[in-house]
Amino acid sequence: MKKLSILLTLLAVSTMSIAQSKVTEKSLIGEWQMIIDIDMDEVEEELENENWLARKIAGSVTGLVSDILDEIDIRMDFRSNGEVKIMVEAFGERETEYAEWEISSDGELKIFDEDHDRWRNRHVSFGNDDDVWLMDDGNIVQFEKHSRGRLERQEVYLKRIKR
Repeated sequence: MKKLSILLTLLAVSTMSIAQSKVTEKSLIGEWQMIIDIDMDEVEEELENENWLARKIAGSVTGLVSDILDEIDIRMDFRSNGEVKIMVEAFGERETEYAEWEISSDGELKIFDEDHDRWRNRHVSFGNDDDVWLMDDGNIVQFEKHSRGRLERQEVYLKRIKR
């Protein structure tokens, strides 16, 4: 019985430590920088069992992707009126777009394009239409929502710049 209670306690603590929290308007308002955190070492490890040519090509591509990601700066300024200003700087060029955001009753942030029709659930995502954003350790992290509400963490998150 003692072992069972210890196991349940450890399970509860580990579940709480990886749990995401709801996004609130108060925590969201302000400027955030988008971080695309692809682990290139992990990608290269997955290719170790491929033939030498595939490894060489993949190594070149991962280096190129890494260099491109270093040249892209995406910032999002969330405003209290439900608008988000998205500023992209890439390769010396700047572009600004506007979108809308809302927080669901489950505390999930959704970002919609400017031609947004909330009834059709067309939201801007850097993945597919099942993406939501949740707070995790002070950052807002992108999650893909699967069947039965299961969430899969993505390699994209927002890091607070200023309020």
